[in-house]
Amino acid sequence: MEIEQVGLSPADTRRIRACFEVMLAAERVDHPGEPPFTEQPFTGWMTVGWDGSPREVWLATDQGQAVGWCRLDLPARENLDQGGLEIVVHPAARQRGIGRALLQHAAGRAAGHGRTVLNGGARDGSPGEAFARTAGAKPGLADIQRMLDIGKLEKGKLARLRGPAERAAAGYSLVSWVGPVPEEFIEQTAAVYNGMADAPRDPEIAHEEWDAQRVRERVNGLRPHYGMRDYTVAARHDDTGKLAALTEISVDPAEPGWGFQVFTVVARNHRGHRLGLLLKIAMMELLATTEPRLERIVTWNGQGNTHMIAVNDAMGYTVLGPPNTGYRLDVAAVPGWSA
Repeated sequence: MEIEQVGLSPADTRRIRACFEVMLAAERVDHPGEPPFTEQPFTGWMTVGWDGSPREVWLATDQGQAVGWCRLDLPARENLDQGGLEIVVHPAARQRGIGRALLQHAAGRAAGHGRTVLNGGARDGSPGEAFARTAGAKPGLADIQRMLDIGKLEKGKLARLRGPAERAAAGYSLVSWVGPVPEEFIEQTAAVYNGMADAPRDPEIAHEEWDAQRVRERVNGLRPHYGMRDYTVAARHDDTGKLAALTEISVDPAEPGWGFQVFTVVARNHRGHRLGLLLKIAMMELLATTEPRLERIVTWNGQGNTHMIAVNDAMGYTVLGPPNTGYRLDVAAVPGWSA
């Protein structure tokens, strides 16, 4: 078996495509029925990442055939002692030590970048969970995926929810945009994003600090690479003119039946006005006209995020699949590797 580095530009078409095919094969076996990860968003994730941090991707081949890959993310602003790791092995090549070899390789690369901890995640009951536990990784908080089946929504349900939400949100107005964050809202969007600082997370992981430049680089600069259609609905406080909350959804033109919740955030000093519920309902109304083929929306909630879970439950979201548990592994403890 050989492990070769994948070039992080769309020009390395062969290796990126090989990684994509391995991922598709694994998803069909491990997570059937879940929303598909199509090629353009996958290529964007490989080449620029979700947050623009440096990253390395390594492809494992056996006699010229792709059998697995790993992706090592190297946060550049927070969590500088940590690396994010994803390992995918083709189902036909499992139980041959490929995942272990990729983990050992990633540990060496992480150590070379000064990282002492690897973070990853796996669905409960999946081969990934078994692999993480065998490697000695420690479980942390869990996220739960939920899905809204639009075709099964009770008639008039959202309209009945909207009335009380609008009354609770008196003093706020709604604005929306498609695509990048308008420059006039860049700084205010960063301030709202900082409301995620108190979202449930493992205590060893620091929250992200947002500013206007980070919104320009990470949101406006990166999202076009994924080829998605991006929608935002925000609440603006009438007295101050400042944004108080926002919700974002992306739709993949290659799979227009699925919508993907990105963020729903309410700034701390504007909570208690049912803005999250109002925004998500307004988003549904926007998508009804802009995405007529949309059938389902998926979102993730930390297990302890009781407020947002209650909002989603009220709208009719149901749990999709087992929880995804986060795992942490000390680099020095990776079996078969030492500095």
